[in-house]
Amino acid sequence: MNRLSRTIVLLSATLTINHIDPAIAQQRVSDTVHNLSISGPGTLRAQTEQQVCIFCHAPHNTSGLKPLWNRSLKSGSYTIYTSSTFDAQPGQPNGSSKLCLSCHDGTIALGFVLSRADKIAMAGSDFIPAGLTNLGTDLSNDHPVSFPYTSSLAASDLQLIDPNTLPPAIRLDATGKMQCTSCHNPHDNSNGDFLVIRDEFGQLCTACHRMNGWRGSSHETTPASTAGANTGEWPFDSVAQNACRSCHRPHAAGGAERLLIARQEEENCLRCHNGTVAQTNFSSEITKLRAHDSTKFLDIHDPAESSTPSQDHVVCTDCHNPHAAQPITQTTGYIPIGPTLLGSTGITSGGAPVDNAQFEYQICFRCHGDTAVRTQNPVQRLAQTSNLRLKFTPNNPSYHPVVTSVTSTDTVSLDPGWTPGSLIRCTDCHNNDSGPRNNGGGPDGPHGSIYPFLLERNYVVATSATESAVQYAMCYKCHLRSSILSDDSFKEHRMHIVEESTPCSVCHAPHGVSSIVASTSDHSHLINFDTSAVRPEPQTGRLEFRDLGQFAGSCTLTCHGEDHRDERYAP
Repeated sequence: MNRLSRTIVLLSATLTINHIDPAIAQQRVSDTVHNLSISGPGTLRAQTEQQVCIFCHAPHNTSGLKPLWNRSLKSGSYTIYTSSTFDAQPGQPNGSSKLCLSCHDGTIALGFVLSRADKIAMAGSDFIPAGLTNLGTDLSNDHPVSFPYTSSLAASDLQLIDPNTLPPAIRLDATGKMQCTSCHNPHDNSNGDFLVIRDEFGQLCTACHRMNGWRGSSHETTPASTAGANTGEWPFDSVAQNACRSCHRPHAAGGAERLLIARQEEENCLRCHNGTVAQTNFSSEITKLRAHDSTKFLDIHDPAESSTPSQDHVVCTDCHNPHAAQPITQTTGYIPIGPTLLGSTGITSGGAPVDNAQFEYQICFRCHGDTAVRTQNPVQRLAQTSNLRLKFTPNNPSYHPVVTSVTSTDTVSLDPGWTPGSLIRCTDCHNNDSGPRNNGGGPDGPHGSIYPFLLERNYVVATSATESAVQYAMCYKCHLRSSILSDDSFKEHRMHIVEESTPCSVCHAPHGVSSIVASTSDHSHLINFDTSAVRPEPQTGRLEFRDLGQFAGSCTLTCHGEDHRDERYAP
């Protein structure tokens, strides 16, 4: 090759290097912030030291640890990561993780190397400054390290990739342990943060973690921009790009268990679901008169808790699985369970726990079934139980068709959109007063309502209430007001509701009447008297209703100032 040709080749190479992608350029450790020499690009660098590798390695007078380690190691112990959902049993950091911590725990000066008698003088701080890279000695809020990542661990966890199928970039150490170097390559920063795989779209996390329902889920696929609410926690521009990083932080996490960005579990949800990132704004819903206000509970909920928790609480993940929730779709008619509830745990109508609820009511039964969370100002009934699971049991005297349909032809007042065989969901009644099912623009679901009992519409239970379409809007959502006031099924409906100002709730229990506390003949048609308004008939001491066939019955009681003894009605 002549001189001119060599000149052209060298010039071409120079131009290529000058225009090389910055990330690719950082494949060399000398171009990264791990170059602590005077030539280093970071703010932490030596005053005069020119050697690059000496801050970690030296050919002589080292610690004896591979690879030619040139630093002392902390002698004391670390506080390690623990979690109720972590199946491994990590010990104290060892192997390459202990080497990384010789700088990143902030206890040993950066310039203190074993091959030099004197500490290397630094131009900036002698230690890594406070921040995400200075992990300290409390590693309880950092991704666990130094534990055996085995096939048996993956099999017991059920949401981990078998280590034999890990991508080549994810390397366990010689003993099969997960270490810092499984995720980080200290010599190559081409992926940012010295990661072995770029973490955009959750690529690094999902190399090991196989969260049930994640593929195709709302949080994996949504292009919602984080720009309007970026607090510095999100490295990328959309929720889908941030993926796992939308909620989790692998180091110095605010919520130690499960490495959540914020300590209060709900804050991790509300930082997006407050109208700034997600379309659904729940912050304004949970402050309403009645609400599932998740911000009132801290350090109570645990993903590993019993399916029937003993302590009252409500948090977002009691009802929603953030890894499996699917995008909201516009549907008409009955669906067993909404897409945002998929992958959540529940309780069947028979009382058995289920890991993946198939019906919406199964999720509700977790708290409103056998555990019977207390509700405000419940109506006191003749046959009383607070267990809603029992109220919807199909062998009850009567029930609203939540668990199973009602085939009786006695209910003649149904709106044309409903039939005697129709099924309903809990959220057909308990829902956002300004949500789509009430022709509003707010989010769907029982997060908050201005009405008592967290109802979607008004439902007056106070006695002496003036009848109107507004007062009993909840009932009239499905039952035709015109039919009720025309006495189509009970010849004295109008007299009771309009003339005597008696609310529906005085006679009817909206959920159902459990056979455990009631007999079939006394409590058909959801009849279960409000004992604050209806009293026993004084002469007989009886307070009862008797079903005498279609549209026929008798009452023995005292109500609206009158005593009724076996007072019958018929069509």
